[in-house]
Amino acid sequence: MYCYHNGNFIPQDQASVGVMDLAVIRGFGIFDYFVFDNYRPRFLHDYLNRFYRSAAFLDMTIPLSREAFTEAILALIRKNGQAYGGIRLLLTGGTSLDGYTPPAEGNLFILQAKRPHLPEHHSKLGVAVATYPHQRELPEIKSINYLTGIKLQPWLRQQGADYVLYHDGTYFRESDRSNFFIVNEAGTILTPKDKILPGITRMKVIELAAQMGIPLEEREVSLAELRNAKEAFL
Repeated sequence: MYCYHNGNFIPQDQASVGVMDLAVIRGFGIFDYFVFDNYRPRFLHDYLNRFYRSAAFLDMTIPLSREAFTEAILALIRKNGQAYGGIRLLLTGGTSLDGYTPPAEGNLFILQAKRPHLPEHHSKLGVAVATYPHQRELPEIKSINYLTGIKLQPWLRQQGADYVLYHDGTYFRESDRSNFFIVNEAGTILTPKDKILPGITRMKVIELAAQMGIPLEEREVSLAELRNAKEAFL
């Protein structure tokens, strides 16, 4: 399996960054992830938009135009010869001379992985969700900071839960890797509008609801509404 690193295609198991990279010593970096079908990335334009927004928010430089970035992604998929899979975009903070100040450019990676598959019982029986008080830092961007979500993995297993749902004590926000929706008694889909990552799948759900005439509201959604919901999905 090959990956892209700063303009070159190299074996993915040989890709590396220095120990003084800010992603390593400070957790400073961004990423994004999407799948591809029959060599065609799904919603690539939307994912690139979010990746560029995340970089701009953190004053990070992506050393490729959108056109060149798109071609690099497609070239990697062709080179690896797998029709179905996943792509992870990763921009690290770069090597810092003092261990804190960001350099002019970081390390840009395009990584490829096998297509993920959810356990069959998730689609047949649903999943269990445990609520936890937490607000993600800089939720509008897709950073590499997943400290809380990873820390909670043993706790989730103890709770018998598959996913965590963050809340602030009054309103729920999002899961650690997914947006969250409920359907109330009136049949309206409710989903938080602010203090969350604007997910691409979330955006597509909102677009589909509008096309199908299904009522949907983006607003603060309380834990009380969650408890009284007819349905919930992430």
